[in-house]
Amino acid sequence: MKLIPVSAGNFHCDGGALFGAIPKVLWNKVYPCDENNFTKLNLLCLLVETGDRKILIETGIGNHYPEKHFKNMGVTSVTEMVSSLKEKGYSTEDITDVFFTHLHWDHCTGAVKTVDGKLELVFPNATMWSSKTQWEHAKISNPRERAAYHRPILDFLMESGKLQLIEKEGELFPGFEIRMFNGHTPGQMLPILHTKKHSFIYTSDLVPTAANIPMLWISAYDLDPAQVMEEKEKFLKEAAKKNYVLFFEHDYYTECATVQETEKGVQLKEKLSLAELL
Repeated sequence: MKLIPVSAGNFHCDGGALFGAIPKVLWNKVYPCDENNFTKLNLLCLLVETGDRKILIETGIGNHYPEKHFKNMGVTSVTEMVSSLKEKGYSTEDITDVFFTHLHWDHCTGAVKTVDGKLELVFPNATMWSSKTQWEHAKISNPRERAAYHRPILDFLMESGKLQLIEKEGELFPGFEIRMFNGHTPGQMLPILHTKKHSFIYTSDLVPTAANIPMLWISAYDLDPAQVMEEKEKFLKEAAKKNYVLFFEHDYYTECATVQETEKGVQLKEKLSLAELL
C-alpha cells in the first residue's frame, strides 16, 4: 500500500469556530490566527494505491462558487488538486475510487467541475463512496448545517450512477477499514489504512488539526458537541493504545501525529511528516 498526499489548496475559518468554547488566549498559542481572527486550514487529500486500485480520499472544493465566496473563505486554489496529482505522476483518469468522509462542500465538491455552465465528473473512471446515513442526512439537514451541502453537486454525483452508499463499518478494500462517527455530522466515515509499518487514520473533521486533540477542543461546526467529545475520546484512546498515526486533512502546520494517554487524558505525543513514516 502506497500513501501519497495530494493538495487541494487551502482555505481559512474563524478561530473561534475552529475551537468552539476554548478561549482565544489558549488556542492562539498553539494554532495562530491573523489580524482578522482567521486560522489557515489545509485541504489535504490522500491517494491510496493498493493492488489495482488508486483510491483518492476527499477532493477539495472545486470551481462552482462565486468569487466572493472564495474570498470570504480564503480559498487559495480550485485547480491545485489536479495539478498536485500530476506532479505525483497520476492523472484524473487513473483514479479508480473516490472516498468521501462526508458530503460537506470542502470535502467533496471538487469531484465535479463546472465547464461552460455544465457539470462534469473530474474522475470519469472512478466509483465514489459515501455513507448512506450521510447521504440521507444531507437531504434534510438543518438550518445551521444546510449551507455546507451543495445540493446540485450532490444530485449530479448520484445521477451519474457513480456514487455508491455504504451502510456499515468494516473493510471496504484490503487494508482499508471504515469507522463511522456521528457527532460532527451523521454518517461521517473515517478510513483506517493498515500498511506494513503503521496504521494511519485520516481524521477528517473528527480531529481537524493537531490542536483539536484534547477532548474539549472541538469545533463549533459539530452538530452534537457531546457526542463528538465521546467519540473522539474513545477513538483517541484506541489510537494511543494501538499507536495509530493521525493524518490531518485540515491542519496547515502538521501533517501527521501520534497520541498518548496521560493523567490529563489523551494528548499529542509527536508531530511527524508522512514521508518519514513510510
